[in-house]
Amino acid sequence: MKYLYAILVIAGLALAALTLDPSLVPYGGSNLALTHPISQMIAMRGIVAAVIATLGLIIVLIALARALMLRRGLFLGILGVGFLAVAAGHVAVLADRGLDAGHMPPDYGVTHVSQGTGEVTVLSYNTLGGATTMEDLLPIIVDRGVDIAVLTETSTENGERLAGMLADQGRPFNVFHSDADPYDAEIKSTVVLVSPALGEYRQGPGLGLTWGSVHVRSLGGGPDIIGVHPIAPVRGLEDTWLEEITSVYQQCDAPNTIMAGDFNSTIDHMHATGASCPSALDGFVAGYGTWPASVPGILGSPIDSVYTDWTTTAAAIIDVGGSDHRGVLVRLTR
Repeated sequence: MKYLYAILVIAGLALAALTLDPSLVPYGGSNLALTHPISQMIAMRGIVAAVIATLGLIIVLIALARALMLRRGLFLGILGVGFLAVAAGHVAVLADRGLDAGHMPPDYGVTHVSQGTGEVTVLSYNTLGGATTMEDLLPIIVDRGVDIAVLTETSTENGERLAGMLADQGRPFNVFHSDADPYDAEIKSTVVLVSPALGEYRQGPGLGLTWGSVHVRSLGGGPDIIGVHPIAPVRGLEDTWLEEITSVYQQCDAPNTIMAGDFNSTIDHMHATGASCPSALDGFVAGYGTWPASVPGILGSPIDSVYTDWTTTAAAIIDVGGSDHRGVLVRLTR
Protein backbone atom coordinates (compact mmCIF):
# COMPACT_ATOMS: atom_id res chain seq x y z
CA MET A 1 0.00 0.00 0.00
CA LYS A 2 2.90 2.35 0.72
CA TYR A 3 4.06 2.00 -2.87
CA LEU A 4 0.60 2.95 -4.11
CA TYR A 5 0.56 6.01 -1.85
CA ALA A 6 4.02 6.98 -3.09
CA ILE A 7 2.91 6.67 -6.72
CA LEU A 8 -0.20 8.76 -6.06
CA VAL A 9 1.84 11.45 -4.30
CA ILE A 10 4.38 11.59 -7.12
CA ALA A 11 1.59 11.82 -9.69
CA GLY A 12 -0.14 14.59 -7.74
CA LEU A 13 3.07 16.58 -7.39
CA ALA A 14 3.87 16.13 -11.08
CA LEU A 15 0.44 17.41 -12.11
CA ALA A 16 0.73 20.39 -9.79
CA ALA A 17 4.24 21.20 -11.03
CA LEU A 18 3.00 20.96 -14.61
CA THR A 19 0.83 24.04 -14.03
CA LEU A 20 4.00 26.12 -13.70
CA ASP A 21 4.95 25.48 -17.33
CA PRO A 22 2.58 23.24 -19.31
CA SER A 23 4.64 23.71 -22.46
CA LEU A 24 7.28 21.34 -21.06
CA VAL A 25 5.06 18.34 -21.82
CA PRO A 26 4.73 17.22 -25.45
CA TYR A 27 1.12 17.09 -26.61
CA GLY A 28 0.85 15.66 -30.08
CA GLY A 29 1.85 18.35 -32.52
CA SER A 30 0.62 21.15 -30.26
CA ASN A 31 1.88 23.03 -27.25
CA LEU A 32 -0.09 22.05 -24.16
CA ALA A 33 -0.10 25.67 -22.94
CA LEU A 34 -2.06 26.63 -26.06
CA THR A 35 -4.80 24.00 -25.77
CA HIS A 36 -8.18 24.30 -24.05
CA PRO A 37 -8.58 24.49 -21.06
CA ILE A 38 -4.88 24.77 -20.18
CA SER A 39 -4.58 28.04 -22.11
CA GLN A 40 -7.21 29.62 -19.85
CA MET A 41 -5.62 28.19 -16.72
CA ILE A 42 -2.12 29.50 -17.41
CA ALA A 43 -3.58 32.94 -18.08
CA MET A 44 -4.78 33.11 -14.46
CA ARG A 45 -1.66 32.19 -12.47
CA GLY A 46 -2.86 34.03 -9.39
CA ILE A 47 -6.08 32.02 -9.18
CA VAL A 48 -4.19 28.79 -9.89
CA ALA A 49 -1.79 29.65 -7.06
CA ALA A 50 -4.68 30.37 -4.69
CA VAL A 51 -6.44 27.09 -5.50
CA ILE A 52 -3.28 24.99 -5.18
CA ALA A 53 -2.27 26.77 -1.95
CA THR A 54 -5.71 26.15 -0.46
CA LEU A 55 -5.55 22.47 -1.36
CA GLY A 56 -2.02 22.26 0.01
CA LEU A 57 -3.00 23.85 3.31
CA ILE A 58 -6.00 21.54 3.72
CA ILE A 59 -3.86 18.49 2.95
CA VAL A 60 -1.15 19.59 5.41
CA LEU A 61 -3.74 20.07 8.16
CA ILE A 62 -5.21 16.62 7.48
CA ALA A 63 -1.70 15.14 7.51
CA LEU A 64 -0.96 16.78 10.86
CA ALA A 65 -4.20 15.47 12.31
CA ARG A 66 -3.40 11.95 11.09
CA ALA A 67 0.11 12.21 12.50
CA LEU A 68 -1.16 13.26 15.92
CA MET A 69 -3.96 10.70 16.13
CA LEU A 70 -2.68 7.75 14.10
CA ARG A 71 1.04 8.45 13.73
CA ARG A 72 0.49 8.41 9.99
CA GLY A 73 0.27 11.07 7.32
CA LEU A 74 3.80 11.28 5.89
CA PHE A 75 2.72 10.93 2.27
CA LEU A 76 -0.11 13.41 2.72
CA GLY A 77 2.29 15.83 4.37
CA ILE A 78 4.72 15.59 1.46
CA LEU A 79 1.88 16.16 -1.01
CA GLY A 80 0.58 19.19 0.91
CA VAL A 81 4.00 20.80 1.25
CA GLY A 82 4.64 20.14 -2.44
CA PHE A 83 1.39 21.89 -3.37
CA LEU A 84 2.35 24.88 -1.24
CA ALA A 85 5.74 25.01 -2.97
CA VAL A 86 4.08 24.99 -6.41
CA ALA A 87 1.74 27.80 -5.35
CA ALA A 88 4.76 29.77 -4.16
CA GLY A 89 6.36 29.11 -7.55
CA HIS A 90 3.42 30.72 -9.35
CA VAL A 91 3.58 33.76 -7.08
CA ALA A 92 7.34 33.98 -7.65
CA VAL A 93 6.81 34.04 -11.44
CA LEU A 94 4.28 36.85 -11.11
CA ALA A 95 6.46 38.76 -8.64
CA ASP A 96 9.44 38.52 -10.98
CA ARG A 97 7.35 40.00 -13.78
CA GLY A 98 6.00 42.70 -11.49
CA LEU A 99 3.04 42.50 -9.10
CA ASP A 100 2.95 46.15 -8.11
CA ALA A 101 0.66 48.52 -10.03
CA GLY A 102 3.64 50.80 -10.55
CA HIS A 103 3.85 54.57 -10.79
CA MET A 104 4.07 56.90 -13.76
CA PRO A 105 5.36 60.40 -12.94
CA PRO A 106 4.13 63.36 -14.98
CA ASP A 107 5.99 64.05 -18.22
CA TYR A 108 4.88 66.23 -21.06
CA GLY A 109 6.75 64.00 -23.46
CA VAL A 110 7.62 64.60 -27.07
CA THR A 111 5.21 67.36 -28.10
CA HIS A 112 5.09 70.02 -30.77
CA VAL A 113 6.38 72.58 -28.24
CA SER A 114 8.78 70.54 -26.10
CA GLN A 115 10.89 67.40 -26.19
CA GLY A 116 10.17 66.77 -22.51
CA THR A 117 12.57 64.08 -21.37
CA GLY A 118 12.85 62.76 -24.92
CA GLU A 119 11.09 59.57 -23.84
CA VAL A 120 7.95 58.19 -25.48
CA THR A 121 4.93 57.31 -23.34
CA VAL A 122 2.44 54.69 -24.52
CA LEU A 123 -1.09 54.08 -23.26
CA SER A 124 -3.00 50.88 -24.00
CA TYR A 125 -6.62 50.67 -22.88
CA ASN A 126 -9.58 48.45 -23.75
CA THR A 127 -12.43 50.87 -23.14
CA LEU A 128 -15.23 48.27 -23.46
CA GLY A 129 -17.10 50.29 -26.03
CA GLY A 130 -16.63 53.57 -24.20
CA ALA A 131 -17.46 52.28 -20.71
CA THR A 132 -14.19 53.96 -19.87
CA THR A 133 -15.01 57.27 -21.50
CA MET A 134 -12.81 59.60 -23.50
CA GLU A 135 -13.26 62.10 -20.67
CA ASP A 136 -11.76 59.49 -18.32
CA LEU A 137 -8.71 59.12 -20.56
CA LEU A 138 -8.16 62.81 -21.33
CA PRO A 139 -6.39 63.80 -18.07
CA ILE A 140 -4.24 60.67 -18.15
CA ILE A 141 -3.02 61.42 -21.66
CA VAL A 142 -2.35 65.08 -20.86
CA ASP A 143 -0.83 64.70 -17.39
CA ARG A 144 1.31 61.67 -18.20
CA GLY A 145 2.51 63.01 -21.53
CA VAL A 146 1.15 60.15 -23.62
CA ASP A 147 2.55 60.17 -27.16
CA ILE A 148 0.89 56.97 -28.43
CA ALA A 149 -2.54 55.67 -27.37
CA VAL A 150 -3.84 52.27 -28.47
CA LEU A 151 -7.53 51.95 -27.64
CA THR A 152 -9.24 48.63 -28.28
CA GLU A 153 -13.02 48.17 -28.29
CA THR A 154 -13.20 51.87 -29.09
CA SER A 155 -15.16 53.33 -31.98
CA THR A 156 -13.58 55.58 -34.59
CA GLU A 157 -16.06 58.26 -33.53
CA ASN A 158 -14.84 58.12 -29.93
CA GLY A 159 -11.21 58.15 -31.05
CA GLU A 160 -11.78 61.26 -33.14
CA ARG A 161 -13.71 62.90 -30.31
CA LEU A 162 -10.81 62.24 -27.93
CA ALA A 163 -8.38 63.71 -30.46
CA GLY A 164 -10.57 66.81 -30.66
CA MET A 165 -10.56 67.23 -26.89
CA LEU A 166 -6.78 66.82 -26.83
CA ALA A 167 -6.36 69.39 -29.59
CA ASP A 168 -8.37 71.83 -27.49
CA GLN A 169 -5.76 71.30 -24.75
CA GLY A 170 -2.90 72.02 -27.15
CA ARG A 171 -2.08 68.33 -27.69
CA PRO A 172 -2.91 67.46 -31.32
CA PHE A 173 -2.98 63.78 -32.32
CA ASN A 174 -3.34 61.95 -35.60
CA VAL A 175 -6.05 59.27 -35.53
CA PHE A 176 -5.76 55.87 -37.21
CA HIS A 177 -8.38 53.15 -36.99
CA SER A 178 -9.16 49.58 -38.02
CA ASP A 179 -11.94 50.71 -40.38
CA ALA A 180 -14.56 48.69 -38.55
CA ASP A 181 -18.13 48.86 -39.80
CA PRO A 182 -19.82 51.57 -37.69
CA TYR A 183 -22.82 49.25 -37.33
CA ASP A 184 -20.69 46.48 -35.80
CA ALA A 185 -20.15 46.24 -32.06
CA GLU A 186 -17.21 48.31 -30.84
CA ILE A 187 -15.41 45.11 -29.86
CA LYS A 188 -14.28 44.99 -33.51
CA SER A 189 -12.85 48.51 -33.54
CA THR A 190 -9.30 49.51 -32.60
CA VAL A 191 -8.08 53.12 -32.64
CA VAL A 192 -4.50 54.41 -32.47
CA LEU A 193 -3.64 58.02 -31.64
CA VAL A 194 -0.13 59.25 -32.47
CA SER A 195 1.40 62.60 -31.57
CA PRO A 196 2.61 64.48 -34.69
CA ALA A 197 5.78 65.27 -32.72
CA LEU A 198 6.87 61.69 -33.49
CA GLY A 199 6.86 62.54 -37.18
CA GLU A 200 4.72 61.65 -40.16
CA TYR A 201 2.96 58.29 -40.22
CA ARG A 202 1.11 56.36 -42.87
CA GLN A 203 -1.30 53.51 -42.20
CA GLY A 204 -0.58 50.19 -43.88
CA PRO A 205 -2.42 46.87 -44.03
CA GLY A 206 -3.47 45.45 -40.67
CA LEU A 207 -3.00 41.89 -39.47
CA GLY A 208 -6.48 40.72 -40.41
CA LEU A 209 -7.59 40.13 -36.82
CA THR A 210 -11.25 39.42 -36.14
CA TRP A 211 -11.46 42.20 -33.57
CA GLY A 212 -9.25 44.68 -35.37
CA SER A 213 -5.67 45.83 -35.74
CA VAL A 214 -3.95 49.01 -36.84
CA HIS A 215 -0.44 49.18 -38.32
CA VAL A 216 1.08 52.61 -38.91
CA ARG A 217 4.56 53.09 -40.32
CA SER A 218 6.86 56.01 -39.67
CA LEU A 219 8.04 57.99 -42.68
CA GLY A 220 10.78 59.70 -40.72
CA GLY A 221 12.65 57.25 -38.53
CA GLY A 222 10.19 57.02 -35.65
CA PRO A 223 8.92 53.71 -34.31
CA ASP A 224 6.40 51.72 -36.29
CA ILE A 225 3.24 51.27 -34.22
CA ILE A 226 0.92 48.26 -34.15
CA GLY A 227 -2.35 48.21 -32.24
CA VAL A 228 -3.79 44.71 -31.82
CA HIS A 229 -6.82 42.90 -30.44
CA PRO A 230 -6.79 39.17 -31.28
CA ILE A 231 -9.92 37.18 -30.55
CA ALA A 232 -10.40 35.60 -27.10
CA PRO A 233 -9.78 31.84 -26.60
CA VAL A 234 -13.43 30.99 -26.04
CA ARG A 235 -14.74 27.48 -26.64
CA GLY A 236 -15.07 26.80 -30.36
CA LEU A 237 -12.70 29.59 -31.41
CA GLU A 238 -9.45 28.18 -30.03
CA ASP A 239 -7.96 27.56 -33.49
CA THR A 240 -8.73 31.11 -34.61
CA TRP A 241 -7.29 32.47 -31.36
CA LEU A 242 -4.08 30.50 -31.83
CA GLU A 243 -3.72 31.63 -35.44
CA GLU A 244 -4.25 35.25 -34.47
CA ILE A 245 -1.89 35.42 -31.48
CA THR A 246 0.77 33.57 -33.48
CA SER A 247 0.40 36.14 -36.25
CA VAL A 248 0.61 38.96 -33.71
CA TYR A 249 3.72 37.69 -31.96
CA GLN A 250 5.49 37.14 -35.27
CA GLN A 251 5.65 40.93 -35.56
CA CYS A 252 8.18 41.06 -32.72
CA ASP A 253 11.09 40.46 -35.07
CA ALA A 254 10.63 43.92 -36.59
CA PRO A 255 13.09 46.41 -35.06
CA ASN A 256 12.01 49.84 -33.84
CA THR A 257 8.40 48.70 -33.44
CA ILE A 258 5.98 49.35 -30.59
CA MET A 259 3.10 46.86 -30.40
CA ALA A 260 0.34 47.41 -27.86
CA GLY A 261 -3.23 46.42 -27.16
CA ASP A 262 -5.43 43.74 -25.66
CA PHE A 263 -3.55 40.56 -26.62
CA ASN A 264 -6.05 38.14 -25.05
CA SER A 265 -2.92 36.19 -24.09
CA THR A 266 -0.03 36.52 -21.68
CA ILE A 267 3.74 36.27 -21.74
CA ASP A 268 3.34 32.52 -21.21
CA HIS A 269 1.23 32.14 -24.35
CA MET A 270 3.69 34.30 -26.28
CA HIS A 271 6.59 32.00 -25.39
CA ALA A 272 4.45 28.94 -26.14
CA THR A 273 3.98 30.14 -29.73
CA GLY A 274 7.76 30.06 -30.11
CA ALA A 275 8.16 33.84 -30.06
CA SER A 276 10.52 35.76 -27.81
CA CYS A 277 8.98 39.22 -27.84
CA PRO A 278 10.57 41.72 -25.43
CA SER A 279 7.81 42.82 -23.06
CA ALA A 280 8.02 46.47 -22.08
CA LEU A 281 6.20 45.62 -18.84
CA ASP A 282 8.33 42.66 -17.73
CA GLY A 283 10.04 43.40 -14.43
CA PHE A 284 7.69 46.34 -13.84
CA VAL A 285 3.97 45.46 -13.92
CA ALA A 286 3.71 42.42 -16.23
CA GLY A 287 2.42 40.17 -13.44
CA TYR A 288 -0.43 42.50 -12.48
CA GLY A 289 -3.75 41.38 -13.95
CA THR A 290 -5.53 43.79 -16.28
CA TRP A 291 -8.68 41.66 -16.74
CA PRO A 292 -11.11 41.50 -15.15
CA ALA A 293 -10.73 44.85 -13.42
CA SER A 294 -13.20 43.72 -10.74
CA VAL A 295 -10.68 41.40 -9.04
CA PRO A 296 -7.36 42.19 -7.31
CA GLY A 297 -4.42 42.43 -9.69
CA ILE A 298 -2.79 39.23 -8.43
CA LEU A 299 -5.92 37.26 -9.37
CA GLY A 300 -6.41 38.81 -12.80
CA SER A 301 -4.94 37.97 -16.18
CA PRO A 302 -2.26 40.35 -17.56
CA ILE A 303 -3.52 40.31 -21.15
CA ASP A 304 -3.13 44.02 -21.94
CA SER A 305 0.48 44.74 -22.75
CA VAL A 306 3.18 46.48 -24.78
CA TYR A 307 5.98 44.73 -26.66
CA THR A 308 8.98 46.58 -28.08
CA ASP A 309 12.76 46.54 -28.39
CA TRP A 310 12.88 49.97 -26.76
CA THR A 311 14.00 50.28 -23.12
CA THR A 312 11.41 50.80 -20.38
CA THR A 313 12.05 53.50 -17.77
CA ALA A 314 8.66 53.40 -16.00
CA ALA A 315 5.36 51.53 -16.20
CA ALA A 316 2.03 51.60 -14.40
CA ILE A 317 -1.39 49.98 -14.34
CA ILE A 318 -4.34 52.38 -14.42
CA ASP A 319 -8.00 51.81 -13.62
CA VAL A 320 -10.52 54.47 -14.60
CA GLY A 321 -14.11 54.46 -15.78
CA GLY A 322 -16.33 51.43 -16.24
CA SER A 323 -14.31 49.12 -18.48
CA ASP A 324 -13.78 45.52 -17.42
CA HIS A 325 -10.09 46.02 -18.25
CA ARG A 326 -7.36 47.99 -16.57
CA GLY A 327 -5.06 49.98 -18.82
CA VAL A 328 -1.28 50.07 -19.02
CA LEU A 329 1.10 53.00 -19.27
CA VAL A 330 4.73 52.56 -20.23
CA ARG A 331 7.51 55.09 -20.79
CA LEU A 332 10.17 54.13 -23.31
CA THR A 333 13.55 55.32 -24.50
CA ARG A 334 15.89 54.18 -27.25
